[in-house]
Amino acid sequence: MTAWVGATSASAAAHTVHYALVVGGLVALAGLLGARLLPAAHRAPDAHDLRVAALRHAAATGTLQLRPLATTPAPVAQPRAGTAVTLLLPLALVSSAAAAGVHAAMGPAHLREQTLFGLFFAAAALAQLAWTAAALQRPGRPSRRLLLLGAAGNAACLGLWALTRTVGLPLDLMGTPEAVGAWDLAAVAWQLVVVGACVALLRGAPPAPGGAPAGWHPPRRRTSASR
Repeated sequence: MTAWVGATSASAAAHTVHYALVVGGLVALAGLLGARLLPAAHRAPDAHDLRVAALRHAAATGTLQLRPLATTPAPVAQPRAGTAVTLLLPLALVSSAAAAGVHAAMGPAHLREQTLFGLFFAAAALAQLAWTAAALQRPGRPSRRLLLLGAAGNAACLGLWALTRTVGLPLDLMGTPEAVGAWDLAAVAWQLVVVGACVALLRGAPPAPGGAPAGWHPPRRRTSASR
């Protein structure tokens, strides 16, 4: 009886942590998206808004000055990420952390089933958290290598999950496929978001030459009338 109560308490605690992580991820995601989608009048002005306001003030007071034309060819403007692209990185970070939370919460149950399974879930959670932390170390967009690791790692987890739910695993690890549960679908959804966001960042917003990353709020190119 005591063992059953202990197991029930441990399971309840694991599910509580799991729910808290997933709900926290949804709240953080809603906050990130909401801050970007608010109209300009209802959010804090960024550098571009301040430059536009200064330009309008100079035009209204008659102090606007035009910069002389340069004698050398102007550098070609680098492509600027649109609003949709600037949302992809925070979306990938929140989704990676949420997927790590699912793996961490489900790890103890799989550890009781088989030690190798529990170790895999722990390693997957740590890898996804490490990827999130590494991506947060840069103020702009992560490196191409980091984006490739994020896409490949989560795609590998998705492939392994599909294998265990269709044919099982070889070497007598899982003779029959497992049933699909609600938390399986949650983890799959988060990992699909990470893969999709990383691939979109790799294809649609390449890093600027010279190593200058395109940030979440990319600066606008200064016009000739802004000085």
